[in-house]
Amino acid sequence: MKTVIGERFKSVFVASIASMVISYVLMLTDNIVAGQFVGEEAVAAMTLVSPMMILVFFLSYMVADGLAIMFSYAKGKSDQLKANQLFSMGMICSVVLGVVLTFILIVFRTEILSLWKISSELMSYAIEYYRGLMFIALPCILNIYFYTIYVAEGEENICVKATAAMFVVNMILDIVLGYYIGIIGIGIATTVGHSVSFLYHVPYLFSGRCRLRFAKYWNWKEFGQGIFYSWYHSMDTLCLTLLPIIFSEFVIYKFGEHELIVVTVIVNMLTLLIAIYTGIVDCLQPMVCQYHAENALHSVRKTMHLGITATIGVTLLLIAFSFVFSEFLPAMFGVSREEQLYTDCIFAVRIFMPFTLFLGVTLMLSNYYIYIERLNLGAAIKALLLLILPSAGMFAGNYGLQFMWAGVGVSFIVALIINFLLTRRNVLLMDAKQYLRQFSFDTESEPEKFIGLRAAMEKYLIRNNLPRIIMALTEEIFTEYAMRGKKFQIEVTVIPADRLILIFRENGEPQEPIIDKMIEKSYMISGDENKFVVTL
Repeated sequence: MKTVIGERFKSVFVASIASMVISYVLMLTDNIVAGQFVGEEAVAAMTLVSPMMILVFFLSYMVADGLAIMFSYAKGKSDQLKANQLFSMGMICSVVLGVVLTFILIVFRTEILSLWKISSELMSYAIEYYRGLMFIALPCILNIYFYTIYVAEGEENICVKATAAMFVVNMILDIVLGYYIGIIGIGIATTVGHSVSFLYHVPYLFSGRCRLRFAKYWNWKEFGQGIFYSWYHSMDTLCLTLLPIIFSEFVIYKFGEHELIVVTVIVNMLTLLIAIYTGIVDCLQPMVCQYHAENALHSVRKTMHLGITATIGVTLLLIAFSFVFSEFLPAMFGVSREEQLYTDCIFAVRIFMPFTLFLGVTLMLSNYYIYIERLNLGAAIKALLLLILPSAGMFAGNYGLQFMWAGVGVSFIVALIINFLLTRRNVLLMDAKQYLRQFSFDTESEPEKFIGLRAAMEKYLIRNNLPRIIMALTEEIFTEYAMRGKKFQIEVTVIPADRLILIFRENGEPQEPIIDKMIEKSYMISGDENKFVVTL
């Protein structure tokens, strides 16, 4: 049966995965164009510069992620005014950060590039690529901020269209500029693509259906809280900034510059995985944060079940994909089939990819802990999963290049085992008694569906000795929904607390039910669901 949460997750999942895969394909296109039009040395140089881009992403998420979490908490508490204030504060911060970061990238470009101790030929390619990216910060930060807020607002379809526009512009410019002016043109194409995507987000703000309102608002305490949340949530991006650097340094030291292309292939596969996992996390974040703010444990569990199931399914597909197409990957980056490097790349992918099943599940859980405000646990799992354990596993490369990737893969298994031990196998960290005290039932809005809801709720009310008015209110509100004529999904939730809370979550046309005016109630509209709350 379709459910409100299932339909919301599916909608955001399809949109987020599409956006993240398009973004990854663009990055892959950059590498392919460089490999075909310039050479494999250019691809290696781009790998060395890519941590700078990831750092820009990290700083972007430092603004966006924390405020989006707080934005979702505000939506969960039905506080649209606070949601608008947080949105406005984030937009101001994004503009300021983008301008400052652009200044740093331009003024300190020599110092940044001198961090690498590489040959003059490789350095010349790195300098050219960097020059094309010097103005990327502002459009990238604004693009990521609007994407994150729009997903939390339930307007993920706009994000897909914006990402598609970026894809078309970036890909065309990649080919044209890459062919005529080389690797600097690839960097320029990326900058222009992000600018186009950001501009595509803007018209929605001035449309009649937009519920976001800009306010002149700044609160240092809330800003600090947002950065605090962002730091924990964005740790995976920071770790992925550092990990390619660590891998590259180790491979250069142990096997030489010519083996850097193997790191490029593995990092590309890892980036694809993280892009898809980020898409799934984008589904989980607004939903888990909102339901956590409501203390609706059943809704949280349903969401995480969908998220982990989707993660496992997508990872298995990518593992199969990597085994089938691994023989074509090295050629995409300009490696000749006659080179030993070609075989090294194929074996590295086939050794590394099966272990990523454990990477995905553990990453989902680490983000979940942050959403439910177990910040230190989430950060610790992320650091172990994406930096500390892979760096330790990398030293298996002392026995050969392929052992390095096996060691990194095993580290993902170790991280999942540590996660189970730290949570004592209660990976969702839910209070069992509190969970059993709550009630949740999914149904459709047709009148005959009330029979099942009534039977389940009556058993629940008797078992927990709760007042019968809950059943009367449920029947009254359900009847109003059923009279609308169109079929849609409804989730009914009962949360016994200091004051008993009854939540109706539905995905029909927005229309507030009419009940006794003496009862405290609120109605909130989002892009993917509507929420009606009655407090007794």
